Amino acid sequence: MAVVLAGGISCGLVDSAARAQAGAYEEGVEFFQGGHYRWALEKFIQAVDQAPREPQRRWYLAESYRLLGDSPAAAQIYRQVLQIAPQSPLAIAARQALESLGEPTLTAAQVPFQRRGASVLVPARINGQQVGYFILDTGATFTTVSRLVADTLGITSSGGTVRLATASGVIQAPLALLEEVDVGGAVARHLPAVIHDLPNAPPTIVGLLGLSFLERFRVNLDLTSGLLTLEAGN
Repeated sequence: MAVVLAGGISCGLVDSAARAQAGAYEEGVEFFQGGHYRWALEKFIQAVDQAPREPQRRWYLAESYRLLGDSPAAAQIYRQVLQIAPQSPLAIAARQALESLGEPTLTAAQVPFQRRGASVLVPARINGQQVGYFILDTGATFTTVSRLVADTLGITSSGGTVRLATASGVIQAPLALLEEVDVGGAVARHLPAVIHDLPNAPPTIVGLLGLSFLERFRVNLDLTSGLLTLEAGN
C-alpha cells in the first residue's frame, strides 16, 4: 500500500520509479558482462533516458555500441561522457577510446570557472591527475605549475630556464615539458611549462594557465554564464 505524504507525493510510486531506473541499468550491466551486447544496448538506452546526467550509464552505452561495431554512435556517446564529466576517470577512458577509434575528441570544451577577485580560476588535470585550480592569464607566456605539484607528479626540469619577472625581481625559473594538460576535456600534449610558486596563493591554486596552453585553442570567456569555451583548431 502506498503512503501519501503532504503534497500528494506517493512513496510507493517514488520507490517504484527508483527501482525501475536502477533496474534498467543493472540489467544492462548483467547483459554486458555476459557478452549480450544487443540486449545490453537496449537497457542502457533506457537507463540513460532515466538518468541523463550519470556518465557511467553513457559509458556503458558507448561501449555497447563499440562492441556491436557501430563506431560513429560510440564516438558520439564517448564525447557526451567528456561533456558531462570532464574531470572524471571516465573522461580519460573516453578519450582513449576515441583515439583507438581514430575519432577526434571534443571539438569544443565548456568549462565552468570560478572568480577570485579579478582572477578567473579553472580546474585542470596534469598528466592525468587532478591537481587543483589554475589562474587564466593571457598575459603569461608560459603555463606554470607549483613546485609541490611538480614534485608530487615527478615532473622535472628539461634542463632549460626562462626569465620571469616577479615582485622580487627577475629570476631564472626551471622549464619542464608536461605530457598532458586537460582543462574540461580540452587537451594539450607536450606542453612547455615553468615550475614556479605563485606568491601568496592558497593551496588550491597551483599555477597559471598561460599562452603556451591557450594559444592552442580559440578561447571565449562568458562572464554571464560563467563558462570558459576552448575550441580546438586555433
